[in-house]
Amino acid sequence: MPNVRTILFASALLQLLCAGDSRADVFELNGGGTISGEIVDRGEKGEFVIKTTAGALVTFTKKQVQHVGYKNRKQQEYEIRSRSMPNTAETHRDLAKWCKQAKLTKLADHHRRRLLELDPSDEAARESLGYQKFQGRWLTRDDIMTQRGLVYYQGAYRTPQDIAIQERKKHREVAEAEWLRKIRRWRDWLGGRRSTEAAQQIAEIRDPYAAEAIAKLLKQEKDLRVRDLLTETLAALRHPVAVTTLVNLSMEDPDREVRLQCLDYLMKYHSPLNLSPYLGALRDKHNAIVNRAAEALETINNPAAISPLIDALVTNHKYSKNEIPGEMKAAFDPSGEGGGGFSFGSKSKFVRIDQQNLDVRRALVELSGGQDFGFDEKTWRRWFVNQQVREYVDARRDD
Repeated sequence: MPNVRTILFASALLQLLCAGDSRADVFELNGGGTISGEIVDRGEKGEFVIKTTAGALVTFTKKQVQHVGYKNRKQQEYEIRSRSMPNTAETHRDLAKWCKQAKLTKLADHHRRRLLELDPSDEAARESLGYQKFQGRWLTRDDIMTQRGLVYYQGAYRTPQDIAIQERKKHREVAEAEWLRKIRRWRDWLGGRRSTEAAQQIAEIRDPYAAEAIAKLLKQEKDLRVRDLLTETLAALRHPVAVTTLVNLSMEDPDREVRLQCLDYLMKYHSPLNLSPYLGALRDKHNAIVNRAAEALETINNPAAISPLIDALVTNHKYSKNEIPGEMKAAFDPSGEGGGGFSFGSKSKFVRIDQQNLDVRRALVELSGGQDFGFDEKTWRRWFVNQQVREYVDARRDD
């Protein structure tokens, strides 16, 4: 004979299933607690007339109800099942299976965990909860990754070293954004009643994290006095962005005084200088950059630049008809009718020109201690090789 508890459970479940897909409202009360049921009427003053899931009729005023939500039929059925079930491994296993079919995923996992407490040998439950066998033990993915020295961080498993790098990057980005905000504000003050304060604030910046912001503002700044202030402040910062920006300005700024000032800052704050950017610029497609790089190398005065400078005594560049340097136009006849040393012809749009670089020659004269072989690359190269041999022989004698 079925016991009373089983009969009550079956009766309640039958009533619920007969309701089809209807929803049961959930009333959260201001005094605490909840009531599950269905609104069957609203009073003249907005009262809630509720038929509870047990079949009783109750009425609450609007002030008594804090929030109204709802549960669907599956959630109602789950509550009835879970309240009536015995606490055994088998019932938790069955209810977890039912919850999975009802798409109540979190509840299914809850009952799988309770199942494992009662029956630790249930491998299917462990696998459903994401456990894996690792070195003979059942472990979660997090546990396995911890065994491997990895930590879950921002959506992925990473090494502690990688996390430290990510954290430093995040800190840097926050600091750079804050500096950009502050320097922009001070820039707006320049020229106004707080101009002196703003200039002092900018000049006293020594945080390397400010370098990115200053470099960004320099690209946009047109006022020469503000550019000077920003450049001088940037130069004092120990940051790769400061060096890169100053190197670029020392070759690309159209104002020679600005170029020389940037080079002076580099030699003052960032010596010894890396010659690579300047040596690379000796092969630039723009002849002006070639000569500016040579002038910079002359100022830096490092003999390591001699051989690349010899290679750059004469460089070849491409020009359109309208771009030919003024001093060389006489050698060309753009009309193609003769009278000049060169001609574009009827279809040519560009011409390549060998150019002698005076600033390269001057740099070589300075770095060689006064030697001058003009633009004769072979003679310069012969002299350089002889110098290398002489220095090698002298070094061997000293040994």
